Amino acid sequence: MHRKLSFAVVALVLFAVVFATTGSQFTNAQGKTHYAAFIPPALTSPFHVAMVDGMKAETSKAGWKLDVQAPASESDFASFVTIVQQELEKGVEIISINPIGTDSAVTAVKAANAKGVPILAHNFITPFKEGNVTSYISYDQWGGAKKLGEYACQILAKKNNTTPDKATGKVFILLGIDSIFSHRRTGGFKDGLKMCPGVQIVGEQTAEWLREKGAAVATTALQKDPDIDIFYGNSDEMNIGAVLAAEKLGRKPNVDIWSIGIDGNKPTLDLIKEGKVTATLGVDPYRMGVAVFQTMVKVLNGEKVPQILLTPSVVVDASNLDDYLAGKTWTDPVPGAPELDNDQPTVPETPATMTATMAATASK
Repeated sequence: MHRKLSFAVVALVLFAVVFATTGSQFTNAQGKTHYAAFIPPALTSPFHVAMVDGMKAETSKAGWKLDVQAPASESDFASFVTIVQQELEKGVEIISINPIGTDSAVTAVKAANAKGVPILAHNFITPFKEGNVTSYISYDQWGGAKKLGEYACQILAKKNNTTPDKATGKVFILLGIDSIFSHRRTGGFKDGLKMCPGVQIVGEQTAEWLREKGAAVATTALQKDPDIDIFYGNSDEMNIGAVLAAEKLGRKPNVDIWSIGIDGNKPTLDLIKEGKVTATLGVDPYRMGVAVFQTMVKVLNGEKVPQILLTPSVVVDASNLDDYLAGKTWTDPVPGAPELDNDQPTVPETPATMTATMAATASK
């Protein structure tokens, strides 16, 4: 009896060892561990935090080692380069950066190239003149901002009980730090406002991507011109600051003041649900982080990836907030066109795309 029991125990242990070994071999074959670095321009915005969260979730599931480092502020370009160089010295196998300063980014890219380390650029689809970036991953900022400009026309048309081409009103633009990001997001928005030529842009001022500065700029703007109808921020955080400031001055969100921004950050989505923020360009930063990880996997597996990988964007307001949160508005990234700092659309529009865009905006 004891011999039979001992044999059974041994057999069970052997089975467990074989099962564990087989499982381990499968895991190694399908998800070999790697060492990656993810470098945002800073972590002062919920947008970058959400991208990091998406990247962390995927690397954790895959068993990768991930370093996330960022400068204290988005304007600290020197620290950005230093961080990249430090990560390369640690022996990372692949790195993804979100550049703000072009010169500093080129320095970082060249450092990775010298080490033979593949480097990606996330939240950025403007190829550098120097250095080799394996893939640029982001959404079309001009195209997304244009959707918001057209959306603003629809708001003012509804307010005046008229059509967009006859709408009137005043818009104030909150600019980010001077860069291709602020240029594209402002140019695209103004392009969208061509739908309502009677609408005035009564001011443009930087708030440096920050909520508190957005509030300060908006307060001064409203005191100077109380008839402002819409604040448009190059980012959600500036936009949030503006609408909260307007509320403190007695304005009623979505009744006599409207606010539109870019990012689709969780704080913004919460405020849309509360009826304070009007809309955002939802670019789903969490899933963008996932897309970066998926691209890294392909690169390390020796697969070819698009130089420009375009992620989706959609105008999010109270009408489609639940679908956005559920991921129903997300579509798989596709190869796209580079975005240039040339005050022109990323993808030249045809009559067919213009008709489709106007129809989509009118359905809001």
